[in-house]
Amino acid sequence: MPRAYETMLIVRPDVSDEPLEQLLSSQEALLRENGVTQVEITNRGKRRFAGFEMKKFKEGLYIQVNYEAEPSAVAAWEKNLRINESVLRYMTLRVG
Repeated sequence: MPRAYETMLIVRPDVSDEPLEQLLSSQEALLRENGVTQVEITNRGKRRFAGFEMKKFKEGLYIQVNYEAEPSAVAAWEKNLRINESVLRYMTLRVG
């Protein structure tokens, strides 16, 4: 049974607009290949980190992804996010 999830991605701040669009479209395609429905991607903009660095960056692009998926699809997507060099961090929450 599909469940509602929200994933917040922090992407490297030096990724320009076109590579960011390619990254997001490839991630959305990967989600849809695993049977994910109702994918909504929102760019929350560039924000400064609160007194710390992630991989030598002091700020990052925040991307919010809301979707409905099976837990196995979420695990497969997170595995892909771990090896993606453009993604600094991510966190997935089950909504509702």
